[in-house]
Amino acid sequence: LSLQVLNLPHLKQALSQDELRKRLYQAFKKRGVLDTLKTQLRKQLIHELMHPILSGELQPQTVPSDDSSLLIMASNSLVADHLQRCGYEYSLSVFFPESGLEKKKLLSVQDLLQLMRINPKSNFYKSLVSYFDSEDKLKISCGFLMQILMGLTEHHLSKESHDTETQTTSTSPYRDSLAEKLQLIDEQFAGSYPQHYKYESLEAKLQEYRKEIEKQLQAEMAQKLEHFKEVEIAKIKMEEKAQTQKEISELRYELERTHQAKAEALISREKNAIERLQKQQEIEAKEVYAQRQSLLKDIEVMRTREAELKQRIEAFEITQKLQEEKNKTIDDALRRREVAVKNIEESYDQKLKTELLKYQLELKEEYISRSNKVTEDEKKNKGNHLSEFNKVAVYSIYYLGSKHLLLKSNSLDLESVKAQVLLVNKQNQLLTEKLKEVSDYPLLKEEKLELQVQNKLLRQQLDETRSENQHLRDKLSQPSVEHLACQAELRRVERSRRLALDEFESDKQFLEKQLQSEVERAAQLKTQLLDSEATVRKLNVQVEELKLQLKQTQAALENEVYRNPKPSLVDRSVIDFLDDRIVPHDIYVDSTFLKNPVMSDVVKGNAVRAAASPDSDLECMAQTRARIKELEKEAEYLEEAYRNYQRRVMQDTAASRTPRKMQSPLLLQCAVGKAPLTTQHELLEDNPSSQHSPVSSPRGEKYIGRNGKAEAGRDLWRSPAPSPAQAGTPRAGCPGPDPGRLLEISKEGESTASPCNQCQCLLHSQNKDVLSDVRESQRQSVLAVRSISSLWKQSLRKYIKHILHLIQVALKRRLFHIIATSVIL
Repeated sequence: LSLQVLNLPHLKQALSQDELRKRLYQAFKKRGVLDTLKTQLRKQLIHELMHPILSGELQPQTVPSDDSSLLIMASNSLVADHLQRCGYEYSLSVFFPESGLEKKKLLSVQDLLQLMRINPKSNFYKSLVSYFDSEDKLKISCGFLMQILMGLTEHHLSKESHDTETQTTSTSPYRDSLAEKLQLIDEQFAGSYPQHYKYESLEAKLQEYRKEIEKQLQAEMAQKLEHFKEVEIAKIKMEEKAQTQKEISELRYELERTHQAKAEALISREKNAIERLQKQQEIEAKEVYAQRQSLLKDIEVMRTREAELKQRIEAFEITQKLQEEKNKTIDDALRRREVAVKNIEESYDQKLKTELLKYQLELKEEYISRSNKVTEDEKKNKGNHLSEFNKVAVYSIYYLGSKHLLLKSNSLDLESVKAQVLLVNKQNQLLTEKLKEVSDYPLLKEEKLELQVQNKLLRQQLDETRSENQHLRDKLSQPSVEHLACQAELRRVERSRRLALDEFESDKQFLEKQLQSEVERAAQLKTQLLDSEATVRKLNVQVEELKLQLKQTQAALENEVYRNPKPSLVDRSVIDFLDDRIVPHDIYVDSTFLKNPVMSDVVKGNAVRAAASPDSDLECMAQTRARIKELEKEAEYLEEAYRNYQRRVMQDTAASRTPRKMQSPLLLQCAVGKAPLTTQHELLEDNPSSQHSPVSSPRGEKYIGRNGKAEAGRDLWRSPAPSPAQAGTPRAGCPGPDPGRLLEISKEGESTASPCNQCQCLLHSQNKDVLSDVRESQRQSVLAVRSISSLWKQSLRKYIKHILHLIQVALKRRLFHIIATSVIL
């Protein structure tokens, strides 16, 4: 269906989730899927809620028969059409799945009119068909049901009203109509039949009329006599019924009074027993609750400690992981920076070396060129000087030759001139040297300035690189902020680790001390458990001995009871033993109920469970429920006996017609109760209906007494007459006392006391001592069970401590690993 909706022609390719959801919802709603789903869920929910609560099991739905299925379908289609026309969509959605209809399977108007057997030629049929076949069907607000009702009301209002009276007759209208039809047929045949009696005499007709009138009178008299007889018989029956009801009410009142007295006694005993049980249960419940609370507190403390340790471990691991990741990132960043600095230093060193080599080569080339220029200038200056010197020498020779005379006169002047010449030469040399030096001075000056500027730039670059190197070295020598933060965090982690180690050591010492104390305590408890087991064995031996003694006392008591019996209101001894089950003397037990094999098995099971766990609340509740069931069984038994008695009395009164049979059942019961057993046997043989009398036991077959004699297939009143000693008390295997017998015994009172009372008192006192011993043994067994529960608690604590020790060892290993990794880092 979802694929069909998705493949709609108007659905676009790109739709958001909300639009798709809305369109799917609208499509499901239009197709009716949503309503059917809701109604099915609602119906199943109501069905599951109602039926298991009422009966405990699902009731199958009623399937209509084939004959009425068409009518049911027609009525359902009428209701569906009405709901649809009125706009009750919610009710319609609920009605469709519950009725099993579908919109396509609704009956049409023509089908409904045909089922209602309306004549197609009538105006009503034509108006309905034309109304629903009109073009604007959507504007039709009134459904088929309302149209039928309106047409019927109009039809009945159009009829004229007539006043009619009815009179009941003894004969049915069907007979009158049949007689009238037969009379009409006779008249028709008489009209066509030839008239042969025209010539008969009127006297014959009068005689025939008289005979018919006499016959009618005789028939009426017979009817009146029969009616009178029936009325008188009914009066007699009513009087007899009133008398028997009075007698039954008196008997019922007496039986109810005795039953109420018994019930009050039982209720008082049950209240006392229940109060004791409740007190014991409350005490035991308080002790168990206190132990449980202490256990829960210990478990909660251990759980909280475990949770705290786990949280600490997890937090420490998380912080350790974060710290390791931070250290790794910091180390990676530092390594990257060192590599980058090294790369930068190497690049700067290479640049400096290359530039220095360039400057050295340039300076060498300039020095070579300058030295070559200087040598050439010196050579030129020397040549010029030699030429000038030669000229001066030649001029001096000519001057000497011409002025030889003046030489002498001027020898002194010559020497002075020579000295001056020497000085001039020296000056010339100095000047030549200066000229040599000053010849390329502006170029040299410019070059010098350029070189100075370049040197300054290089020195500035060197200073900058040196300062950068120094700054980087300072940075490398000094730790960074992140490194300082990491160091501070590492110190803090080390401090917290030291504190955690100190706390761990203190906890370890405390737990070791506690473990030693718990081990010592466990050893003590083991010794106590062994002692308690030994005492339990001794107590079991004593209980077995007491059971043997109780069996012996029971046998003696039975022998004494058989010798000196006494009639009792209830068939029960002071203490009733049933398969080693000890019943307290203050609890009422019905012997007939206990002798039932099924219920004895139930009682045995309850006893075994009670002996296995006496301090169990569930077993106490089971015992109390079994006891309540016993009392309910006894009450049902008394009510059933009373009902049987009432039913048999009614049968006796209905069957008895003679004066001997019309005797009161109460007198018969009294006679049977007071007469000897032989006379009772004779009376019961005379009256065959008394075989089912109420004084007979409803459970008189297949009982086996304790003396070993089987009494099977016999009734209590048909057994041979017992001995006088045994006439008052029933045997142990026989059924319990009957209501009639209880009435006689209640009148006798306590005047007929027998020696059996002394035996009962002795047995009562003996059983009190035995019960006290048994209760003491039960108390000791309860103490043993409690000690076992305490040992279980101790073992649980040891197990928890062992788990904590393992957790501590794991924590130590983890901390050692963390410390090692931090030291390595």
